[in-house]
Amino acid sequence: MNELKAANIRVTVQRQQVLDIFKNSEVPLSLNQIKDMIGEGFMDQSTLYRILDLFETKKIVTRTVLLDPSLTVYGYVHKQHRHLLICSRCETISVISGCPLHDYENQIAEKSGYIINDHQLELYGLCVSCQQEVSL
Repeated sequence: MNELKAANIRVTVQRQQVLDIFKNSEVPLSLNQIKDMIGEGFMDQSTLYRILDLFETKKIVTRTVLLDPSLTVYGYVHKQHRHLLICSRCETISVISGCPLHDYENQIAEKSGYIINDHQLELYGLCVSCQQEVSL
């Protein structure tokens, strides 16, 4: 069954193209990266923003605002929980496999009385390539 129909979203060529871009990406994407993948003239920026807002509301994508550099990225909601490793120099984003926070999350929930339903983690640093360029 089509994922858009399952989320009660009317299927359009533009929405399907944006969904396909997300499904084929292993890492979250910025607005500019998505626009580059779509190509010139296929959809205007306001349409893309509306699609991203709709996908976020329907929990097809998640929106993350990175701290450094200040950048919003959108990631396809996979079945698995993921965290990000971001190069603060070249802005490369990698996915960290596994989640080191589940036990800590349970401890915080127990101590605070909160029912914790989500968390996100981004780690910032220099990737191997940028480390080599800096040391030259």
